[in-house]
Amino acid sequence: MSKGSNYRRRDVLTTVGAGTLAGLAGCLGGNGGGNGNGNGNGNGNGGGNGNGNGGGGGGGELRFLGFGGNTQEAQMSVFEPWAEETGTEVTGTEAGGTSEMISLIKQNPGSFDIVALNDTGMVRAQQEDVIEPIDLSMVPNYEKNIRDSARSLTFNVDGDDTYGLIRENGATGYAYNTEKIDDELTSWEDIKDPAYEGDVSLIDRTIDRLSNCAAATGLNINEVPDDEAKTDQMFEEAKAQDQNVFNYWSDGATSIQYLRQENALICEAWGGRVLALQEEGYDHIEYVIPDEGAMAWSDNLAVVKGTESRELAHELLNHTYQREHLLTLSEKMNYTVQVKDPPEEMKQLPDYAPAEDLAFRDWDVVLPKEDAWTDRLNTIKQS
Repeated sequence: MSKGSNYRRRDVLTTVGAGTLAGLAGCLGGNGGGNGNGNGNGNGNGGGNGNGNGGGGGGGELRFLGFGGNTQEAQMSVFEPWAEETGTEVTGTEAGGTSEMISLIKQNPGSFDIVALNDTGMVRAQQEDVIEPIDLSMVPNYEKNIRDSARSLTFNVDGDDTYGLIRENGATGYAYNTEKIDDELTSWEDIKDPAYEGDVSLIDRTIDRLSNCAAATGLNINEVPDDEAKTDQMFEEAKAQDQNVFNYWSDGATSIQYLRQENALICEAWGGRVLALQEEGYDHIEYVIPDEGAMAWSDNLAVVKGTESRELAHELLNHTYQREHLLTLSEKMNYTVQVKDPPEEMKQLPDYAPAEDLAFRDWDVVLPKEDAWTDRLNTIKQS
């Protein structure tokens, strides 16, 4: 089926951070069987001209930590030609989310070189001091190919330092089973219909969940902290949306499993994963960005602090941000990549939007509220 044939698109997006799946991955290139702790420097760093891969390091190893699923598969496929050309082994490990990623990095010093983090993860990783500034002079393809508005996102930049490079972005709307539901669903209000009691699953991440609740009531979540009336309004919506929920999911694989197995007839979901499900033949699963808006998110690439393969890591990032590889990532992930002059196919993705049209969360405002909001949201779930 053609991409984008089974979704409803809305022009209003809000914000947030993104996809997960736990498991183990494989490796690319090289011939070493190391344990993931070597320094991977090789014998040379390559000159590079800003448009290609650089000269290659002549061996070594790089360790990548990512979210899993089709995003991990796509990223590893882009790494593969560089690994083969340079003789560098690139190994991939998958984690179940931001907290697990940061824990893995802290508990296994020297075991990872590059990490993919959502916008929430970028803020936390900087707070936890597990990533280091990226030398943009060594990644010229980033400035060359990524639009200006996407290179200055606050969670990736701290003063003059850039800690993260935006990779892909999308939205978290919901999907529903058109074989089981006759009505056309277009809004957050629709999922509260008592007819769907026990048929709904929503995301089990506090800020993500509440971002959509805020959007459903016409609020931007950045406006909610320290405003008691708006906070109550957001939580009243969370309570109303909870009424039909049979379970909450914490990783993207579970959301797709619920839809595939019809555990959920309506499921909060990421657009790219739903498109992948449609491409498996589940044409009756329709993706919706509700009329009121939905949270947007981004995934980003960062260099792990203390890597002994810093130059190789930058070389691989420069390879990744070649335009042809960015378009490959978008095609395989089914998500927007903020390239300059995007192709028409990308513009047809269900949650496509240029970065300047997205209102990303102010983490200095929102993150301090997470613990208190989690307690209050858990009370709703348990009631």
